[in-house]
Amino acid sequence: MPVTPPRDGVAINYEVHGDGPPLLLVSGTGHDLGFWAGQIPRFSTSFRTIVFDNRGVGASSVPNPGYSLADMADDAAHLLDSLRIDAAHVMGFSMGGHIAQELTLNHRARVLSLGIHHSWTRNGARLKKFQETRLYLARNDQRVALAEISMLALHASAYYDAHVAEMDAHRQFLLEKSPVNAGWIGQLEACIVGDTYDRLPTINVPTLITCSNLDLIASPHLSAEIHAKIPGSELKILEGTGHVALMEDPDGFAEVCLEFLRRVAH
Repeated sequence: MPVTPPRDGVAINYEVHGDGPPLLLVSGTGHDLGFWAGQIPRFSTSFRTIVFDNRGVGASSVPNPGYSLADMADDAAHLLDSLRIDAAHVMGFSMGGHIAQELTLNHRARVLSLGIHHSWTRNGARLKKFQETRLYLARNDQRVALAEISMLALHASAYYDAHVAEMDAHRQFLLEKSPVNAGWIGQLEACIVGDTYDRLPTINVPTLITCSNLDLIASPHLSAEIHAKIPGSELKILEGTGHVALMEDPDGFAEVCLEFLRRVAH
């Protein structure tokens, strides 16, 4: 897979699928570009779909902790530069939704439309405690506990119980292929201090915000907070899915996104 030229010592691994208007997809905490595997076949029929490993994950560079979500947004802008793309539709999920906000705020001309999926603008008390707990486990090399607490929060309860093989596969990814501890630590530290709340009203691109009614990580009130701050944004609440709705209902999630993308792209 191709890798960008290093920028400040950080090289980003990426893939490009399909053709059409460029669509940049930003993954969530601890997950590589495979996070979007269920959407790529759907998006790439209409869009030049770009997925990548955030710093700290997969085949991208693993810098020392101490970077911010804005730094990770700069990585995404550098990827667009490497692909000679002036501007793209941008969608981010969970931490990726926060990175997508920073990309839009700091590189306004690069973003044609914005998708903020199952994300937040600032940490509420519960979300902050969840992230701090995972950070403690990463710092103390408690990888099994880190994987298990993540699994319990990522998926809706009924879906978890009904999809044993899928849960085993997701758990094995977190245990064996998710970031080394430095990657987890760097990403979680960035998530804990990230805050776009006061700057959101300056976003003036078409914006879709999604959340799920069974999400235990980024519950609907956090998406409602984003919606209230971005003028003209759209809010869609998905039913029956947990935090990773793009995994639990890939068709339904993709259809919501594609309806928005096709409308704003044309």
